[in-house]
Amino acid sequence: MSRELLLDVTGLGAVTAVGLNAMQTAACVRAKVCGYTTRQTLAPPEPETRCAPVPAAPRLKYDAARWLQHLAIRALSECLGPTATAQPLALLLSIPERYRCHPAFPDGDPSSFVACLRARLPASLVARVDVFDTGHASAFQALDTARELLTRGNVAACLIGGVDSLLNDTDLERLKSAARLHGPDNPQGIIPGEAAVFLRFEPSARGPQIQPLARLLGVATGVEANHALSEQFSTGEGLRDAIDKVLAMTESAVGIGEPLISQRFSDMNGERYRAIEGMLASQRAYRTRREHFEVCMPATSTGDVGAAAGYLSLLCAAMALFRGYAAGPAVICEGASDEGLRGACVLAPATGAPRPPFLSRHPVGAATLKHLSISAQ
Repeated sequence: MSRELLLDVTGLGAVTAVGLNAMQTAACVRAKVCGYTTRQTLAPPEPETRCAPVPAAPRLKYDAARWLQHLAIRALSECLGPTATAQPLALLLSIPERYRCHPAFPDGDPSSFVACLRARLPASLVARVDVFDTGHASAFQALDTARELLTRGNVAACLIGGVDSLLNDTDLERLKSAARLHGPDNPQGIIPGEAAVFLRFEPSARGPQIQPLARLLGVATGVEANHALSEQFSTGEGLRDAIDKVLAMTESAVGIGEPLISQRFSDMNGERYRAIEGMLASQRAYRTRREHFEVCMPATSTGDVGAAAGYLSLLCAAMALFRGYAAGPAVICEGASDEGLRGACVLAPATGAPRPPFLSRHPVGAATLKHLSISAQ
């Protein structure tokens, strides 16, 4: 990854079961606050479902499309913040996968949904909108697209994010019929949740008026043949491929290789399939001996938030680096989609960011901090 491709996180926004903004969400994930509850989501005599809904008045959730619009607009507004200018930006949006036939997108056409979001932003602000429907790992596709757009100078900033809810009859019936839903007879199943999460990325070293939160050092994707919708269990080859590629990229560019990765942020959702895949991929990708290798899984607080899951991992990692409680100076985010897409990216503290109020308890050598002197100029 060349120096011109380094991007900074300059804004965050989130609405989840444990927080109505990014700060609340990250703090609750760090504190392991659980947003789970029990609801009668399927018609009786089906048992109650363990789930993680966003707290809101029931009348707001009657229309699936409008509910997702409410979530997305709230998170987008927070992410954009008061510093929005007339400079053009790109909106890279992840929505539920087409195969799920989500009630918010009954015909699979996101145009009306996108038009609603654009109407809530200044007319001259959004230069282009790209939509991704590839699941959890679509966040890494969006990151790669953002890097390309910002490198070419097409836009001044990119808003990337996802919005999704698994708390609808279509998804719940699908998960139940596939024996993937958490319940008394399936303790290793999915706990459905809902969320909207957005991040703003801009080229590094934009100037003193921009306060960076974290820096993106590299991003890569892979493909898993034995995915969740196939007949076979995954052996982690696709995820390992994505991790290997991004670590090779960052080591050659900024000297941050596999031995210097201090913490993982994963979209694992408690499902047995994902646990096996994560275990096999991590054993093959991370070969340096470590006394302790921290793994943060936001789904333990928010449940599985579908298309927003990869962005939630990115948000928690960026906040941990910015606030200084990450396990070290370089962290990795991992994502895996039901249909086989895999992704990984490496984040580090941003040059010029203020001294964090909480410092990591882990000692850091001078060589580990080599990337802090890197500038995009």
